[in-house]
Parts: sequence; C-alpha cells; structure tokens
Amino acid sequence: MSYSCQAAGTPVILADSSGAGVTTSVPANGPLPASCTALSAPVPTSTGTAKVGSTLTAVPGTWGPAPVALTYQWKANGVAITGATAAIYKIAAAQLGKTLTVTVTGTKTGYTTKSKTATATAAVAPGTLGPAPVPTITGTAKVGSTLTAVPGTWGPAPVVLTYQWKANGVAITGATAAIYKIAAAQLGKTLTVTVTGTKAGYTTKSKTSAATVQIV
Repeated sequence: MSYSCQAAGTPVILADSSGAGVTTSVPANGPLPASCTALSAPVPTSTGTAKVGSTLTAVPGTWGPAPVALTYQWKANGVAITGATAAIYKIAAAQLGKTLTVTVTGTKTGYTTKSKTATATAAVAPGTLGPAPVPTITGTAKVGSTLTAVPGTWGPAPVVLTYQWKANGVAITGATAAIYKIAAAQLGKTLTVTVTGTKAGYTTKSKTSAATVQIV
C-alpha cells in the first residue's frame, strides 16, 4: 500500500486488487503523508552591503505549491532584531560588527510550516557620513571681528558637529565654537575652520574650509 497526492492535495490509497492486476483507488481516511504536505522551500539569499545605514533585501526564491505566504525575520548574530520583519532591512548602528541573517517562513493551509535561513553576511561595517560638505566662513578677516563657520547640511541626520579654528594650519586653543572672535595674535595669519561630524555607528569625518585672506 502506498500514498500519492491528487491535484487538490487529497491523498488516495493505492491498493492492488485481486485478479488481472487492476489497481483501484480508495480515498484515505488517515492523516496526509509528509509528501503531500511538504512545502518546496529554497534557501533565501540577501542582497546589499553589510554597512550601517545601508539596506539589505531578502530574496526568498520561489516557494511552492503557490501561493505560499512568506514572512521574514532578520537576526544579528543569530538573535532576532525587534521589528525587523519586512523583506527589506535598514541596518541600525546597534548591529555594528555583527553578522546578519534573514529567516523566511512559509505558510499555506493544509501544509506544514517551513523556515529557511540565509547564509550570514560579513560583519557589519561602520556607515559613511554623507553628505558632508566643505564648510565656509562668513565675516571680515580683521582683528576684533567675528567669523562664523557655516557647516552646511550633514547626513544622515542627526549628525553631531564640532569645530576647530586654525591659524596658518595650527589649532587655536579654545577656538572650538561655530563663532570665533579674531584675536590680535592672529594678525597677518590666515584662518580656517575644521568641522568634524560624528554619529553612532558611522566613521567620523572632518572637512576644512578654504583659508581666509590674511588677518589685518
């Protein structure tokens, strides 16, 4: 006695009858055999760069028999990431240095639920700040006047910005605000301002303005 599956998924029992070698089919009353309830489930893959701020996309492959409802769970070092249950995942700073996987689960009425997990990514690398524009300076290059650093718009927001004013390329002690009042010691020198952006999970980046004319 053996089982087979009809198109509708109903099992039948194939029994050899007596005489003439004729085979008759009788509806089965027992549970569905595993071959009738197993989903065809490929191992998923993920595309994208394993880098903070970048997006990964799960590629589930073709499950069957169609239609199969698919759900997703992203994991970091094998631990489920709360809320990361879509096919697309934007990598958060908390995942820096960890490897990521995605588990795809298929469900279909009358079939056994099945899950498949993708191969892990490389360890997540720090993100890259951008845009990170070159700052500019407004104001008059004159002793006693005030210069203002204009950093531009850094991203992805929010980015913490710090400032360092320099005279002839040498950092001016204490000149670490966006505004700098030019001291007499800077007479005859040119000034620049370096803006540094920091954000958790991202590589720190610095940009320096063009120099002013000589201070008069």
